[in-house]
Amino acid sequence: MSTNLSQTTSQRQVLQQRLILTQELQLFLKLIQMTTLELKDYLEEQLIENPTLEENEEPPDKSESSSTEEEFDLGSLGTERLLGGGEDMPHYSSRELDANGEDEQPWESRVTSADSLNDHLEWQLEVSDLTPWEKEIASVIIGNTNEDGYLEIDIDEILELYLQEHGTLSGAPADNGNGLHAELDEEELRREIEEILAIVQTTFDPTGTCARSLSECLRIQALDLGYKEDGLEMRIIEGYLEELEDADVSKLAGELGCAPGEVKEALSVISSLEPRPGRPFYMKDTEKYIVPDFYVYRVGNELQVQLNRDFPKVRISSYYRSLLKKEKSLPPEAKQFIKEKIEAAQRIMKCLDEREVAVKKIISKIVDVQRDFFEHGKDYIKPLILKDVAQSVGVHESTVSRITSRRYIQTPQGTIELKSLFSRKIETSHGKEVSFERVKSMIREIVAEELPDSPYSDEDISKILERKNVKVARRTVAKYRKALKIPSSSARAGAGKKRDESNGNY
Repeated sequence: MSTNLSQTTSQRQVLQQRLILTQELQLFLKLIQMTTLELKDYLEEQLIENPTLEENEEPPDKSESSSTEEEFDLGSLGTERLLGGGEDMPHYSSRELDANGEDEQPWESRVTSADSLNDHLEWQLEVSDLTPWEKEIASVIIGNTNEDGYLEIDIDEILELYLQEHGTLSGAPADNGNGLHAELDEEELRREIEEILAIVQTTFDPTGTCARSLSECLRIQALDLGYKEDGLEMRIIEGYLEELEDADVSKLAGELGCAPGEVKEALSVISSLEPRPGRPFYMKDTEKYIVPDFYVYRVGNELQVQLNRDFPKVRISSYYRSLLKKEKSLPPEAKQFIKEKIEAAQRIMKCLDEREVAVKKIISKIVDVQRDFFEHGKDYIKPLILKDVAQSVGVHESTVSRITSRRYIQTPQGTIELKSLFSRKIETSHGKEVSFERVKSMIREIVAEELPDSPYSDEDISKILERKNVKVARRTVAKYRKALKIPSSSARAGAGKKRDESNGNY
């Protein structure tokens, strides 16, 4: 009997550790995708809800400044600090006060629309390292995903849409330049599409997006959190999801061949997953404010980088710590309540530290790569994709996406979205790489230098770029010309003729 009890206790300890690990990981993922304002609101809410958490309003001891100010290397940028409120750095606040002391945001800082889920996925696709063929299929997948984050068509329909766009593959060369081999039959194409769908579901943010069912969505998220394919959580998701609303834990435990306590732990994990991955992208407010999350500015010949730290600095109350030590005088319910709240506060503080470490690594890498942009402007943006940063700092691509999405950085070139510092790359004939932003700039320059009465066609621009050692297809030129809001050659010719007529030149 004692042996059985010992085994049961051991199992409970392992399950509890897994649950706490899951809570920490989910909280970390939640915090890293928060903007400065969202983090400020979250911490202020936690200060109200959790009595063991309090704001640390004490200024740092100057004698300890060397230990409180972390320094890190930004390569060619030298040694910079990512801290808020240091004496040697300017202070930034996310809010401005008017003459009456009320919150006021300038109209220039207001944004009338936010990225939709589709926008967010398309941006990740644009700066991914997928082949052109994979991107075309992924684009079809994203375009048929609803606002909740679910794919509304099946694999056969994706294949049909692709074939409608490109026609039959018979007679195509062995490798037609887009990563697709002509000898693939339809069954092999379906498998290729399944693999591309899996890449979007598991490496794009939010995890589980483009799932075809609730069970697939939750399964992907559970695997991402580290749960095993044959684990209890997965068995419940795949076989008992429809019965969970009115689930009898004891009956479910009997059918699964495990203890009721294990089922409760598994259900707790499942209930913490997001059944609608697109939920964070719902349009809550038509108006929001731009508040820089990071600042880059010049000091002498160096660039300095700073985090916006305009949110409460929190700590655990010493009063509740000491109160918890008085075990004998505390009722069991009060002791348990304080213990749980302190554990929750510890998780928040630990995840805040981990968030800052991850943010520092990623922002320092981006600033290091894009130094030329900060000094000279957007024409000097270098090729940079999510995978480059992820591999460099040792994190998942979706983590980079979460940290860079919806964040703004104030620079000598103005306040911009952090994700605009990412750009796909094009190889030149000399083996060098240029960013798509640089290609756009070259297109703008070519159009500016053309004769008004004989403007360049997209094909002409493509050939001019090729002579400059940048090979870009005609349809790509057309795409970026439209993005630059440059009219077609016929429209430009018509506009030139009207100008001549208005000046009396026939």
